[in-house]
Amino acid sequence: MSPSSLSARALVASILLLTLLGRASGAESAVATFYYSDGRATETRSIPFESRDGAEILRIPVAELQGVSSVEVERPEQVATAGEDGFFVFSNGFYGTWRDIPDARYNCPHRVMSVYGVKTPRGAFATILEGLVYEAREFVEVKAGRWRVFVRYELKSVEPYEDLSIRYVPLPLDATLGDMAAAYRDYQLARGEVRPLKERAKERPELAYAVEAPEVRIRMGWKPVPSPVPEQSAENEPEMKVAVTFERFEEIAEEFKRQGIDKAEFCLVGWNIGGHDGRYPQIFPPDERLGGEAKLKEAVARAQELGYQVVCHQNYSDAYRASQIGGLWDEGYLLVKPDGTFNTYTTWGGGNMYETCPKEMLKRFPKGDFPKLRELGFRGLHYIDVYSTVDPRACYSEEHPVNRREFADLTTELAKQSRDAFGGFASEGGFDYCVKYLDYALYVSFWKPGSALPAPVERVVPFWQLVYNGIVLSNPFAETMNYSIKTPADRLKFIEFGGRPSFYFYSKFRDSGTNWMGDADITCSTDEELRASVAKIKEAFDEYQKLKRLQLEYMTSHERLAENVFKTGYSNGAQIVVNYGDAPFEWNGTTVPALDYSLIEPQR
Repeated sequence: MSPSSLSARALVASILLLTLLGRASGAESAVATFYYSDGRATETRSIPFESRDGAEILRIPVAELQGVSSVEVERPEQVATAGEDGFFVFSNGFYGTWRDIPDARYNCPHRVMSVYGVKTPRGAFATILEGLVYEAREFVEVKAGRWRVFVRYELKSVEPYEDLSIRYVPLPLDATLGDMAAAYRDYQLARGEVRPLKERAKERPELAYAVEAPEVRIRMGWKPVPSPVPEQSAENEPEMKVAVTFERFEEIAEEFKRQGIDKAEFCLVGWNIGGHDGRYPQIFPPDERLGGEAKLKEAVARAQELGYQVVCHQNYSDAYRASQIGGLWDEGYLLVKPDGTFNTYTTWGGGNMYETCPKEMLKRFPKGDFPKLRELGFRGLHYIDVYSTVDPRACYSEEHPVNRREFADLTTELAKQSRDAFGGFASEGGFDYCVKYLDYALYVSFWKPGSALPAPVERVVPFWQLVYNGIVLSNPFAETMNYSIKTPADRLKFIEFGGRPSFYFYSKFRDSGTNWMGDADITCSTDEELRASVAKIKEAFDEYQKLKRLQLEYMTSHERLAENVFKTGYSNGAQIVVNYGDAPFEWNGTTVPALDYSLIEPQR
C-alpha cells in the first residue's frame, strides 16, 4: 500500500473520530479512557469542558478515580494526519511536525514543565496540566499516518489525592512556538508562581550579581565513583582524592583577577567531609585533607575580597550509610517504596545512594546546617543538588508519608529557606515544580546536542527557555558546561538557547569513564593548567558582556531560517541568528559567518 493511500485512509479515520468525539473545530469535550485495577472493564467517557478565564478546563473529581490504575485523556483537535500543518512540543523541548513516517511512539519521560503544545488545522493549544500533574506523562503516537497527542496518568500505586485537571489555553491557528510558551509564562506570572528576574534582581544583590557573573564550580575532593565499597564505615571507607585544596581555591580566585574576570560566582563542590557525595547528610566539618575549617573561611573571605561571590554545593536528596561515621545515619529519614523497601538506585562516592524523604530532611537538617554554612562565609545562589532535575517522588512510609504534590511543596519550602538564608537558590535542573524560588538551573537538559532522537521527534527547541528566560538563569545542556573548550557547535547551542556561562573544574571524575558533562575538562593541577583554564573562561566572560542583558528579557521566538540556521528573538527586540553551516548566511542585510552567530540589535 502506498504512503498516499495510507494517508487518505488515515484522514477518513480522523474525520470519523472527530465526528464521534466532538466538533471538528472547537470541541466541547475530550475523551478519557479509564483502566481499572479491580477487574472492571475499560471505560471510555466524554468529559465536557468548563470555561474559565479564557481557558477550557477538563476536570475529573478525585472520587471518580478510586480503583483506577491509569487514565488516558485525548482532545480531538490534537489528532492530525501526516502532511497536515502544525506541530507538537513537549516540556523537554522535543518538537515534531506531522510527517509521513513509519509507526512510532514517544512519551516524555519527565515533567520538566507542566505544559505541552499542539497545533493542527483544527486547533492550537497550550495544554497545562494542573491536578495530579506529577502522575502524568504526555505521549505522541503515529499509526498508519494518523498522529495523536495524549496524556496518561499512572495511578496504580497512588491513592488519588486531588482532582485530575487539565487547562487548555486556545490559541490562533497561526500560533507559534513562542505563543505557546508565552501562554504558559503568562499563566505562571498571573498566579504568582514566578516573578520577572528584573524585579527580583532589584531586591537581592546576590541575584543581581549572578546575572552578570559566570557560574564556576570547583570539585575539590571525591572518593571513587562508582564506589568499590557499597556500604561504607570507618573501617572500610575509601580514600578521598584531593584535587583542589582551599589554598588552591584562593589561587584560582587570584588568577581570575589577574586575567581580568571581575565577576564570577564560585560554587565549591566536595568541600565537605568525605568530598563530593561522600557522607550525606553529614557535611561537617569541612574536610581536613582540603585544609580544614579555618582555611576554608580564609579562602572564602579572600575570594570575596577580590570581588567574587562564593557558595557551596550540598544535597538533601540522597543519603549514604557512610554518614554513620559522623553519627547521622538513620533509616527514619529514608524514602520508602510501596513494598516497604528503600530505593538505592545507584552508587556514588559514599556508596549505595539512598533516596530520602523531603519531609524528614526538611524537618531535621536545614535549621542546623544553614547557620553553620553562613558562618563559613557562603553567600549567593546556594546550590542544593538533584531536586530540580528529577520528578517529585512519593514516600510510602507509615510515619512520614508524602505524595508527589507534597514532595513538590516541601522542595519549594526548602528553596525558600535557601533564598532567605543565602540570598538565592540554585539546583541541578529546570523542573518547574520548585521554580517559585529557583534562580539558576545548572543544566536544563541532559540531552546531548546532535545525538539521536526518537522517531516522532525532529529536533530539540528552547521551549523551557521561551517560558523562563528572563525569570530563571540557566545553562541549557550538560554538554554546554565548559562550552568555550568544546566544539563550535556546542558554543552555538549555548548561544541559541540563551545560556549563562557555566564552568566546572574537574567535571570528569567518575572512574567508569561516563562523563555526562562531556569529555573536555578544565583542570588546575599545575600553574600552567590553571592559567590555561582561566584563559578559556575569560573568553566566555568577554563574550558574555554583550549578551548578559538578554538574561533579563523574555525569549519570545525561535524559528529555523534554513537547514542549519536558527533565529532567537527577545522581548527588547534583539535577535540572535546562529549559523551551524559551513558557509556564511545572509539574513535581512546581516551576514552571519559560518559556525558563528550575529547579535542583531533592536531598531531605535
